[in-house]
Amino acid sequence: MRVGVDIPYLASAHDVRRYVQAMEELGFDHLGFSEHVCSTVDSRFPAPFFTFEEPWRETITMTTFVVAVTHRIEVNPAMMLLPLYHPVLAAKQLAEIAGLSEGRLRVAASIGWNHREAESLGVDPATRGARFEEQIEMMRRLWTEPVVDHAGRFFELRQAGISPRPASAIPLWMGAGRIDQGGFPSPFAVRRAARIADGFKFAAPTFLDRDQVARHVDDLRVAVGAAGRDPDQFGIEVRMIAHETTPADWSGVVRWAKDLGVSHFGFANRIVGGSLDEQIERCRQFVDATRASW
Repeated sequence: MRVGVDIPYLASAHDVRRYVQAMEELGFDHLGFSEHVCSTVDSRFPAPFFTFEEPWRETITMTTFVVAVTHRIEVNPAMMLLPLYHPVLAAKQLAEIAGLSEGRLRVAASIGWNHREAESLGVDPATRGARFEEQIEMMRRLWTEPVVDHAGRFFELRQAGISPRPASAIPLWMGAGRIDQGGFPSPFAVRRAARIADGFKFAAPTFLDRDQVARHVDDLRVAVGAAGRDPDQFGIEVRMIAHETTPADWSGVVRWAKDLGVSHFGFANRIVGGSLDEQIERCRQFVDATRASW
């Protein structure tokens, strides 16, 4: 099981660099961070600790920065709000990052919750799901085929391609979940992920109901099989909310995740707060307490 950690909402480039390098030195396998391209004052944020002026990051620029200042650790933008991007540009940018980082990229994408954000970028919120599926199809073709023709509902390509293409497949995972439903995905989202994604990353709030997490893990595996795919090749990441646990809990939670048979685990520490040194030390304590269970 690969164990990773989140990047907190750090405003300073110096702090981001120091933090991600410390996480790599501690031996974490992957780094995750969330995205918003813009905030809207008239949107209800999903938790009281988020504000309009939160230092949200954008997937391409943040991923580029993080891979440039690290050497080994996998970088996992999660979630990339894919409907806000043109798929050809997204495919090209992600292919470049995958190549320049020598394969240290795992993308997790979703349609996003903020309708006003989508509108601000010229995207009809009602079309996000259909747009998302078409984008994923196009991006995978652009990553693997030298020349692509595509005539879809939202996008059209004629004899187009990107170069260089990725040397190996870029893992393209999904995430979904509503805060008012504990962060869990709907049955439709589970079926969509099982059908078109390489894996599924659970939202951090789902940790508060681990029994339901286990049921959803089973549901995902069943759905992947029903889609004619191999559940053993489908990645699953479960999360642990740092501020909802104590150090005495940590090793037991990691063992719980390992017993589920999931491929990835995330230490969800984005909103714990404290100074940079305190946040790094908390992650160090987590590694010391759990490393033997990874």
